[in-house]
Amino acid sequence: MKTLLVLLTLIVVWLLTYGTPFASAYPEKAHYYGSPEVILPMTFAHGDHTETRCMDCHHNFVDDTGGEPCMHCHVSDTSVSGLLEPQFHDFCRGCHEKEAAAGKVSGPVRQCIACHLSDLRP
Repeated sequence: MKTLLVLLTLIVVWLLTYGTPFASAYPEKAHYYGSPEVILPMTFAHGDHTETRCMDCHHNFVDDTGGEPCMHCHVSDTSVSGLLEPQFHDFCRGCHEKEAAAGKVSGPVRQCIACHLSDLRP
């Protein structure tokens, strides 16, 4: 009985740490946020980022390039839309990796589905 309890505990810890080994539903590419090209949906919960200064992410507050949501320019402005994936992966995931390395609670780093959902949260 003890062995079964230990085994179940290890399985639960594994699942909480690494996620399920089974493939999850993958979001569909579509013309999200007015994008001329098909892209994956993205979610961003401002409420999860209250410890981060707004200007750390919102360059438009500093360089006065507009007051629209990120996706407005990053998917529709042809001068930056081609950089959408590397920009957001490097910027967002890079911050999450830095926070995790510092021992802080961080956002997802390698679980694609954690970011590529429709933006349902404020």
